[in-house]
Amino acid sequence: MARLKDRLAHAAESGVVAEALLKEGGERFARIPIESIEPDPDQPRKSIGNLEDLKASIGDHGIIQPIVVSPHGSEMFRIIAGERRFSAAKELGLKTVPAIIRTVETHRRLEMQLVENIHRQELSPVEEAEAYRRLIEEFQLSQRELAKRLGRSLSAVNETLRILSLPEPILESVRTSEHLSRSVLLEIAKQEDEELRDAMWQSALAGNLTVKTARRHKPADGDPAPSKPRTTVPFKTRDATVTVVFPRDQATPADIVAALSQALKEARAILRESGPAADPEASD
Repeated sequence: MARLKDRLAHAAESGVVAEALLKEGGERFARIPIESIEPDPDQPRKSIGNLEDLKASIGDHGIIQPIVVSPHGSEMFRIIAGERRFSAAKELGLKTVPAIIRTVETHRRLEMQLVENIHRQELSPVEEAEAYRRLIEEFQLSQRELAKRLGRSLSAVNETLRILSLPEPILESVRTSEHLSRSVLLEIAKQEDEELRDAMWQSALAGNLTVKTARRHKPADGDPAPSKPRTTVPFKTRDATVTVVFPRDQATPADIVAALSQALKEARAILRESGPAADPEASD
């Protein structure tokens, strides 16, 4: 800590540090040299995303909100919050950044990073779920305790953790995706049928899966398992074959008509969600 104080004091004498309250506890504000700051390798957010808009803002207005750092070793500071601002400033060639210096324990640092990223909506769904799991495992928290600390509902924490039940290829793809809806991903994670889940995932990647359509894939309570007897009724049209499958060994004509009517109703709902151009009835 003494060497850090010496560096800040020296920087203050040279005009680099605007203000540095070099006391043992509490918070201190300082302008810290870029070369004295390093990212936290354990930061929950793994991708900093596109920085162009942020760089333009900093170029025009400067860094309005200071980053938050803590002393690390004898000569460095490690980022608690504000890695994107730091990275943008570094790319712009700035020599110093405004910072709030805090001394925090490891678990408090992780909590602060997680809370900041959640409130700024800067974590992907998988990054958020992995951070939850890490807090639970490293600090022996229950889901209820974690929810209370993060200001989240217990159900929200439970659903977010459920994302980690998805296959690793899907998780890896989500880590690098900036456009996938968290709500859609949660619906995919709830799907227990592997084939149906994979089909939903491919539809989501193509941008064709909304929360409403994802929920239509959810099996109704009490549906028979796929291994049970089925009744398959195909209908050939001029351009396609429409097949109705019943999860039982027989179906009446009334059952078939009811199923087709329901399918037609849902198909029209999907068309309406796709916009007027896709719905032939929209111009009627």
